[in-house]
Amino acid sequence: MAEARLGLSLGDRILVGAAGAVGPVLLRLLGSTWRITVAREDIVARAREPGKGVIYAFWHGFLLPLEYVYRGSNVHVLSSWHRDGEISARLMTRLGYGVVRGSTSRGSARGLMRMLGKAVEGFDLAITPDGPRGPARTVSRGIFYLSEKSGAPIVPAAVGASRAKHLSSWDSFMVPVPFARLAVAYGEPLRTTADEPFEQKAERLKASLDRLSDEAASLARS
Repeated sequence: MAEARLGLSLGDRILVGAAGAVGPVLLRLLGSTWRITVAREDIVARAREPGKGVIYAFWHGFLLPLEYVYRGSNVHVLSSWHRDGEISARLMTRLGYGVVRGSTSRGSARGLMRMLGKAVEGFDLAITPDGPRGPARTVSRGIFYLSEKSGAPIVPAAVGASRAKHLSSWDSFMVPVPFARLAVAYGEPLRTTADEPFEQKAERLKASLDRLSDEAASLARS
């Protein structure tokens, strides 16, 4: 069992079980009140090639609203081997995601290779380039490895909310309030090669994500 592998205490097991059961229900209830618009949704369709998926990229702070937006899509995500990761894995599974276990600090290579396998099979992936622990809005290397090895393009995405709470966490985690207006914005697909310097492609992705974040926020308030 996952709890045994994680070495969770009894209290943590109770927390994980409760959060995994109640979390999806609460998110569905909250999300059902949001008014959601999507800008340039055709970008995703144009980015697809026969037999290949896409890799959605977005900042970790936008995770909650986008979990609701992509629910039931069988997008595959990476979930860490720790208590919070187990909560996330249960939440995502019940929302209709494929979950691959691994992290940047424990089982990272194995998790990355499993994600690559899903990309090669043609599944869509969702990656937070600054997750799971930051620094916020800093791009790590893994997303480019997955894209270059699988041939799946990176589709930058962001979400804005007319009204939201931002937690005092490293990523300023966004929680849109009930009945908020949400806007999802997609950017042009990014394709990189192993020959391109990491710093250059990281800056290209960061610039796109930051620009989309501003755009989505503006659209949600308009």
